[in-house]
Amino acid sequence: MELESERLERRQLESLSTAELVRHAIEEARLLARAEVLHAKKELQQEVKAARTSGILLGAGGVLGLMGLAALLVALGLALPLSETLGVLLVGVFLVVVSGGLAFAGVKRLPKKPLPHTQERLKTDLARTRETLQ
Repeated sequence: MELESERLERRQLESLSTAELVRHAIEEARLLARAEVLHAKKELQQEVKAARTSGILLGAGGVLGLMGLAALLVALGLALPLSETLGVLLVGVFLVVVSGGLAFAGVKRLPKKPLPHTQERLKTDLARTRETLQ
């Protein structure tokens, strides 16, 4: 007897043999596992995309921070005669501020809790399975 992947009515389930019930349960478990893998894959792709963006922002912030630090050190070196230092100093401060903003934006975009939707679905599935088996 070919079983549909949809949920069977209670009376239909009661009329099935033990072997058919086991086959049906295994098929439902396979479908659930496939669905969870697909959901986890989609969620992971979204998190990888967010991590990539975060990495780019952190990298750009780091490079600009190093450039700003170099400019500040040049300004400090030129500060002794106290001429032409204002321009270099302002550029250095600007680069440090921009790099701090980029680094802050990158840190804010990092995923805080991996695969939250998948974890929640698995908890719900486990709770439903426990309820059904009791």
